[in-house]
Amino acid sequence: MRPRGERRDWVAYARVSTAEQAEKDLSLPAQCKAIAEFATRHGALIEEQYVEAGASGTDASRPVFNRLLGDALKPTSTISTIVVHHTSRFTRDATHARVVKTKLRKAGVRVLSVLQDFADDPMGTLMEGLFECIDQYESELNGLRTSAAMREAVKQGFWPGARAPYGYRSVPVEVRPGLERHGLEVESREAALVREAFTLYIAGSGAKSVARMLNQRGLRTRAGDLWSKSRVTLLLSEEALTGTVHWGMRKDGLLRPRAEWLSLTVPQVIDAETWALVQRLRREREPSRSPGRAPSQPKLLKGLVWCGACGASYQYETSGKRVVDGHYTYGYYNCRSLLRVGKEACAGFRIPLKTLDDAVLDAIERVVCTEPRFRLLRLDAPAESVLKEWRVLLRRDDVARTYVQHLIERIVIHHDGRIVITPKTGGRTEMEA
Repeated sequence: MRPRGERRDWVAYARVSTAEQAEKDLSLPAQCKAIAEFATRHGALIEEQYVEAGASGTDASRPVFNRLLGDALKPTSTISTIVVHHTSRFTRDATHARVVKTKLRKAGVRVLSVLQDFADDPMGTLMEGLFECIDQYESELNGLRTSAAMREAVKQGFWPGARAPYGYRSVPVEVRPGLERHGLEVESREAALVREAFTLYIAGSGAKSVARMLNQRGLRTRAGDLWSKSRVTLLLSEEALTGTVHWGMRKDGLLRPRAEWLSLTVPQVIDAETWALVQRLRREREPSRSPGRAPSQPKLLKGLVWCGACGASYQYETSGKRVVDGHYTYGYYNCRSLLRVGKEACAGFRIPLKTLDDAVLDAIERVVCTEPRFRLLRLDAPAESVLKEWRVLLRRDDVARTYVQHLIERIVIHHDGRIVITPKTGGRTEMEA
């Protein structure tokens, strides 16, 4: 058995983005082979390969990449060396590269490149940083070129190759021998669902009710998922359905001026009058625009409660009826899947807000409001009176939130009525709803 924390293993990280899949020199097998040969030349073997397909080097949330970092940074990890084919395979963000490699270096892990042999000295560090800046520059330059080519395709009346809006499909169009572009045509099954959703919404159903009715009829999204309130809302707001697709509306996540948008004419799924009517109804039904709407109560357990059946988070639900002092009288925690999608996703289990809040505070009270703990702080005070003061103080909103956030890791509501509270310090407490 190896000593704890002894690092000696070499591992490989190989990555291609979607645009690079066809490039032979950057294919995953080619990268892995080159990395294995590199390790052999240095008298080592690759113990494990971390392979990521279709992931951009500018994306810091790559699942395989983050799993590799998690494995390498564990105190008990045996990883000493991460080998990549080229610095651009590790990341194409120079700042991210410096931050991550500094963490790895402090943990005793080095990152080596097959195609770039950097010396382990200040000059080597400088050269590695220069290559990382070049990698980022090339990535940004490729992005500009791709964007320019896509904009030109739209100007010529072609679909630029991105995912087609719901209700359409992308079809190849031969411009001339050897040159193929794409256009959009109506996808009949999706178009029928679109028209049904618009009809239901105009008839008085809200987005959540429309989602439930579509799910009950066995109708699913393009990916085969259940419809939800948010998915229906996005569908109802899709202007492309009226026959005009706007491309290039955003840049770096920010909305561009409308004058910079490019328009592409496509077959119409919904007439402009119907689409405009739905947008007006959406504005009129927007809860924030309804005068006299009562605000929801502060949620003590926000972000901590999860469904034991489907794994979705719990959210606040009201009866929508009686209001006292500006707040709804009856409030509940309920499964997000049930509220947003319907019983097809999860049967749900509703529990009154006060019942769950009190149950959690009771559990915390048994830990915090104890005589030994109080005696460490107030040796000169009578035990019962101080403990009573603490119990009252614990129910104060600001104090309760502080304790809940510091002590509770997760609360799981099971449909048989069990409440399982997992403290951040380990262990768990179980009680009945």
